[in-house]
Amino acid sequence: MDRLYVAVMLIILFLLVLSVTKVRMRLKYLRQGKDDEFSMDLSLWQGKLHYKFEVPLVEMGKKDSGRKTSTGPGRFLHSLLRPVFKIKTEIEGKGGRPIAEDKKRVRVPGPARMINLAKDMIQQYQKYKTAVFYLFNRVHLQHFQWKTEIGLSDPAQTGFLTGTAWAIKGIILSLVYRLFLTGETKPVVAVSANYEKACLNTFFDCIFEVRIGYIIFTGMKALFLRFK
Repeated sequence: MDRLYVAVMLIILFLLVLSVTKVRMRLKYLRQGKDDEFSMDLSLWQGKLHYKFEVPLVEMGKKDSGRKTSTGPGRFLHSLLRPVFKIKTEIEGKGGRPIAEDKKRVRVPGPARMINLAKDMIQQYQKYKTAVFYLFNRVHLQHFQWKTEIGLSDPAQTGFLTGTAWAIKGIILSLVYRLFLTGETKPVVAVSANYEKACLNTFFDCIFEVRIGYIIFTGMKALFLRFK
């Protein structure tokens, strides 16, 4: 009986510690020339447990998993609409020591599948938006940086796209600061025009923090909404 009591108390203590523990998520996207790379980092206990998710875009026209690929405009258009992503996941311990690693290739679904997925996401959002906004309103934004360089052969078009990019970033930034807790976090946002060459380079980096207890409670709210 005493052992059972101690086990229950230890479980309760662990859940209490876990509920106040903060999980940090860092999202990064880099586009430099023809190279694209997206990464997501999740860390607990000041980086003692670290999970990394990387998605570099495979170059257009590469062979996918040993398949024979055709050439020409049709193949290029197919690769453009349905690129292949190399996904790398890695769990790291203290000091960046890898604990587990996995790699795979994933092709983006076709337009019909994407439309169906979008419809499903909208339906799920309508059903669980109360739980989603509950979590968003408790997420702390620690860092926000978004820099973009745009260039076209026509200076007038370059200037127009630069202004459009500023407008789009302003709308997104306003939405982010409305959804999350920002405190005194100041965003670093820039759009620069390149009148010498055609280019589209961008760097996005943001860090969020939220207590695991809020995530657990959000899951409970979502479960309640599912069977409501």
